[in-house]
Amino acid sequence: MPLYEVWVIVLPRPALLDPEGETILAAAHRMGDTAIQQVRAGRTFALHIQAHSAEEATVHARSLAEKLLHNPIVETFTLHLPAPLPQTPA
Repeated sequence: MPLYEVWVIVLPRPALLDPEGETILAAAHRMGDTAIQQVRAGRTFALHIQAHSAEEATVHARSLAEKLLHNPIVETFTLHLPAPLPQTPA
């Protein structure tokens, strides 16, 4: 069965303040990089999921994200499936 890597990216809801992101943005501007207009600080989880398909791996990742990895009151999450992981011979 293939092994998939799914990233769960958790960020604060857009309507909420993000003090960490604001601090990073201010530091970037002090360093002279004024092209950066917004920073949202969050967390990324890299999940390795054994599944029959990318769709099945995504279902498992979404379930874990909804139940455990984010707080729906103050955070949102997105899933990213880069590519199946290379298989190692058994």
